[in-house]
Amino acid sequence: MTIDAPESAADAEKRKLVRHLDTFDANIRFPAPYVGFAGRPSSQIFDHGWHYDALGYRNDATIGPRSANETLRVLIVGDSTMVDGVTAGDTVPGRIQTALRARTGAGAHVYNFGAISSCMNQMIMLTTTKLIDMDADAIVILAGGTDVFQPWTFDPRPGYPYNMFAVEGIYDELFSQTRLRGDLDDLGQAAMQDLIFTRLRNLRAVTRWKDPAWEWEVVRHFELAVDRIGRLAKGIGIPIHIILQPMVVRKAQLTETERTFASSEFLAYLDRQYGRIKTVVGEYHGKFGARPSFRIHDLSDIFFETEQPIFTDIVHYNDVGRQMMAEAVASCLDLGPAD
Repeated sequence: MTIDAPESAADAEKRKLVRHLDTFDANIRFPAPYVGFAGRPSSQIFDHGWHYDALGYRNDATIGPRSANETLRVLIVGDSTMVDGVTAGDTVPGRIQTALRARTGAGAHVYNFGAISSCMNQMIMLTTTKLIDMDADAIVILAGGTDVFQPWTFDPRPGYPYNMFAVEGIYDELFSQTRLRGDLDDLGQAAMQDLIFTRLRNLRAVTRWKDPAWEWEVVRHFELAVDRIGRLAKGIGIPIHIILQPMVVRKAQLTETERTFASSEFLAYLDRQYGRIKTVVGEYHGKFGARPSFRIHDLSDIFFETEQPIFTDIVHYNDVGRQMMAEAVASCLDLGPAD
C-alpha cells in the first residue's frame, strides 16, 4: 500500500489559491481598458440571473444622452456590494433610485457602475476615463472593503487590482521571447496554476506580506487614493462623494453565523485595518483641507448596533442591509425635499 507524502505548506497554499480561481470568472470580471475589468458587456449571468448592459454594468438599460425629463442623474461606483441583488432594482443603487424618486420625483435616475472586486484605484480610473462624460449631477464612490481585504488573499501590492498578478504572469509567459520562438510546450491549466501561484508567492515575499509595515502600506495607499480623487474633483466639475462602506468587523452584535465568515487571524487583521482607514477618512479634511465638490462620509458603523442578521459574508449584506445602505447613501447626497 502506498502512503501519500504529507502535504507541504506551499502545496496547501497553492491548493487554496486554485480553489479561489473560480472567482476569476471572465463573465463577471471581463478585461476593460484602463479600469481593469467590469462585467462581460451585454451578457446574462445565468448563475445569478443578472443582466449586464452594453458597458458591462448592472443596469436594465445602458446609460445614454440625458433626456429632458431626467431631472437628476447620479452615478454609483463601487465593488460587488453594489452589484449584489436579485434584480437591478434590488441592488443598493436601484434602492437609492427608489429613495431619491420618493424625495425628488420620477425624474431621478441612478446608474450602477459597480464592478465585482473593483478597488479604489480602479474606481478612480472609471470615474476619470468614462463617467465624467456622462452628464451626472453627482458621482458616489463606495469603497474601503476591497482595498483592505483583497491584498491579504490575492495580489498583495496595495492599490493593485486583485487579479493583476495572474494577468501579468500569464501575459509574461504567453509573450515571452522563448515562447514566441516556440521553445516551450503549450501552457496547460496545471502549468498556468503553477505559474500564477509562483508569482503570487514571489510578490508576497517582495512586499513583506502580513508584516506590520505591509499593513500600513495598505492603509497608506488607500489614503493616497482618497486624496487622488479629492484633488481631481475640482477639475472634474461634478460633486463627488466618497463613502466608507461597512464590513462585518464594524458590527458589534454579531450573529452566530456572522462569527464564522473568516478565520480569527483574518478578522483581527480586518479589524485593525478598518480602524486605521476610519482614521484616514475622519482626519482627511483636517489634513488636506476642504476641497470643492468633494465630500467624505463614514458609513462604516451603520450596522454597529444592529442585532439582527445583516452580513452574508465579510462585506456583503442581505436585503435589510441593502435597504439601510441605500437610505443612508441617499441622505448623504443632501438634495433637499421634493418640490
